Amino acid sequence: MTNYSLPPGYTLLQSFWRTYKQVKDPIGTMEESMARFGGTYAVNLGSRRLIATQDPGFIEHVLKVNHRNYYKSTILTEQLGRFIGNGLLTSNGEYWLRQRRLIQPGFHTDKIQALYAIIKKTADDFLQTIPGGTLDVYPLMNRLAFEIVINTLFTIRMPVKTRDELGRFITETQDFVIRDIRQPHKSWWFHLSGEVKRNMNNAEGARHIIRTMIRERKESGKKFDDLLDMLLDARYEDTGAAMEESQVIDEILILLIAGHETTANALSFTLYLLASHRDELEKLRESTAGLTFQQCVKHPLLAAVIQESMRLYPPAWISDRVSLHDDAYNNYTFPKDIIVILFYYGLHRDARYWQDPLSFKPERFLKAGQEKEKQKIYYPFGAGPRMCIGNNFAMAEMAIFLQAFIQKFDVMPGGVAPNLKPLVTLRPDHVILKISNLS
Repeated sequence: MTNYSLPPGYTLLQSFWRTYKQVKDPIGTMEESMARFGGTYAVNLGSRRLIATQDPGFIEHVLKVNHRNYYKSTILTEQLGRFIGNGLLTSNGEYWLRQRRLIQPGFHTDKIQALYAIIKKTADDFLQTIPGGTLDVYPLMNRLAFEIVINTLFTIRMPVKTRDELGRFITETQDFVIRDIRQPHKSWWFHLSGEVKRNMNNAEGARHIIRTMIRERKESGKKFDDLLDMLLDARYEDTGAAMEESQVIDEILILLIAGHETTANALSFTLYLLASHRDELEKLRESTAGLTFQQCVKHPLLAAVIQESMRLYPPAWISDRVSLHDDAYNNYTFPKDIIVILFYYGLHRDARYWQDPLSFKPERFLKAGQEKEKQKIYYPFGAGPRMCIGNNFAMAEMAIFLQAFIQKFDVMPGGVAPNLKPLVTLRPDHVILKISNLS
């Protein structure tokens, strides 16, 4: 038997206790463990061993240097995949690589530029619906981000009832999957109570909606230059064939979940931070006055504000990988099938790598010559071959909306800091802000 040199960590009993605590407070429990063990520690759950790390070198090793040795673990891919299918977010191996090569060209900057006008119109229309007063902005940002992803996917107007049904499916599915992962001892109850069946029925309802829209688009013979057209027109290099209908549905469900939840989270936290830092808000408002939406996408301070917000509150706050073979990093050696937890939230706030890490300082992303260095300590969209395929699209839509919002509205703190809900993404709870019209 091979003797492995795992990082320091917890015994079997300690690990089970920590797991219980982590269900109650995932981020706080991990931060406590990271501080105790210097940024990397091992967890012993008997038949399952885990390593958690916020060491940037270790993260780079897993995501980039030796990425071929790591798959996404079944903890999330299978649990989420049973509801949303086998798309880019939930697949591994050759199938994932083939799909990535097929879809990625559609998200190149030159391709998504055609969607900027749709994003701008959606944002402007949405701004007309925002009332003044003290509001929880997260539901608003969630609705906005969903409108953007729906409009850029399908272009055509979708009935409100249909949009609501898809939105409810996304929210309820993510909440259920996280509860199922964190409380495996309740799996029998989730089946017995019918909760699994209800979520499966919701998933089939969502698939039926998308299937209908795909068939209507094909039958119409019209082109809209939206994301649905991109998916339908994409062809595999080796065969020249298009995706099967079920594959298109899988990828659309991925875009709906990954493409709107993370954006809603990031925009909510960004507005909260700007409201809490008047100097940064005024500086951004002044520097972005009169910009076209094309200029917003390339504006350095808009990008810096969004990047700094995602440093403090990364929408993808954590991810995991499972080793396919034995591996080593620095003085550690570990076996195949070990799960490595990558704690981006902790790394983004680690004083060893960030000066004054808990402060909101967008200028740290404006300093020339540091872009390459930050790639090793900053992971808002992941990294390596599995980096988020829609990162450029997400930055563009957030920049376009943020500029339009701060030119129309003033925003001030509502007196309550948002609670954090670390689910599949880092969701804010109750982002209470005071909004007033500038005109």
